[in-house]
Amino acid sequence: PTAEVLGYEVVDAARVLTTHLTETIKRYAHELLTRDEVNHLIKTLKEESPAVVEEVVPAVMKPGELQKVLQNLLKEGVSIRDLGTILETLGDYGPRIKDPEILTEYVRNSLARTICRQHSSKDGRIFVVTLDPRLEDVIKAAIERTERGTFVALSPAMEGRIGERLATEIAKLVAAGHEAVILCSAQVRAQVKKIADKIHPGITVLSYNEIVQDVKVESLGMVAAE
Repeated sequence: PTAEVLGYEVVDAARVLTTHLTETIKRYAHELLTRDEVNHLIKTLKEESPAVVEEVVPAVMKPGELQKVLQNLLKEGVSIRDLGTILETLGDYGPRIKDPEILTEYVRNSLARTICRQHSSKDGRIFVVTLDPRLEDVIKAAIERTERGTFVALSPAMEGRIGERLATEIAKLVAAGHEAVILCSAQVRAQVKKIADKIHPGITVLSYNEIVQDVKVESLGMVAAE
């Protein structure tokens, strides 16, 4: 075909459709995870690891509460395949912590190796942009936790300026041929992700607690404080 002669890669329609459907399912997996699906996952795990399930569900947390944590993970592209580790972590922290956002952060820490593998290059490096510690302090001071969830009480103008600086540094990272990844402290990771989502939902935000020892991190930029 002419396209191949000109050096273009020719992909058949079925492959294009399959790739598109796979990416669409990944993007909306958190919305597709129903209560029935969660109960099915629990039932399947109970056949393999009954002690873990009996210790956590429903003694520590109800299926609906587990669903919220699993949805949080899926929303950021984190695999929930290792449900045993997820439940063990929730069994450790669930009795004294009820905020699904905080529980999600603990689970992410337990899945650190999986998360690192997902975002590492072939030679075991993750290229990132970081945040100035002073900027992290500003975000941390603005965090408010209520019964309705956790919020960042920054003015729209302030949040807009942070977003602009994030976008500038991320653009440099992407221009160098790397995935858009921000690295920050665990205390502000979830909040930074919310700000980053307003720039582009595809930006990955990792915490230092999620970086395992054998992974090398290379920072190609820092988002400065004002």
